[in-house]
Amino acid sequence: MNTRSVITERDIIKEVGSICACNATHAFSQMINRSILLEAPQLEIVKFKDIDTILQSKDNIVVGVHCQILSGVLGQVSLLFKEKSAYEFVSIFAAKGKHNAGFLTQLGVSTIKEIGNVVVSAYAGAMSLLMEISVIPSIPVLSSGPLNEVIRFGMTNFQANDKILVHTMVFRDNERKISGSFYLVLEPNTANNISEVMRQQLKKIKDIKSKIKGVSPS
Repeated sequence: MNTRSVITERDIIKEVGSICACNATHAFSQMINRSILLEAPQLEIVKFKDIDTILQSKDNIVVGVHCQILSGVLGQVSLLFKEKSAYEFVSIFAAKGKHNAGFLTQLGVSTIKEIGNVVVSAYAGAMSLLMEISVIPSIPVLSSGPLNEVIRFGMTNFQANDKILVHTMVFRDNERKISGSFYLVLEPNTANNISEVMRQQLKKIKDIKSKIKGVSPS
């Protein structure tokens, strides 16, 4: 059966994003020494002006860490925490085990940025290995406010009517009530490039399997 007729571009983008998010979540789990659950991903194609329609809530106040992808693929990875979760992370790393919520001091801002840097770097590293290209994220920047405003932060390359692909992955620690989301935002041309590269990778694997089957045992 023809692989191209079975696996769609949508399937490929979801799988690439999911593998990268799993790698990032593993790095995150190691940082806080706790198991983090990653929920099933969603992939939506919308116009940039309509991105609000796929966000979980327009009213939640969130803290976001954003990185542009500078090479390999063009897009943005955002790591968003609910406000209480952001305070919780700061307390874990900067307050020696105290878990009281408060405001984000300069130390807190630096802590959240560093968390984002490690997690996004793990995400980009997984994408580099999968696609065999160099995927380099920018220095992380932080924003906070309503979810629909924060997710737009830094997306200066998109016009209102541009179609974008938004891959959303939610992670959570139910015991500590920590939760957040990964957002991978791509333009369709970039998604096409990812799909084509991964199809080439699949073809290589298929060719290797064929060669192995063709080798007679000695």
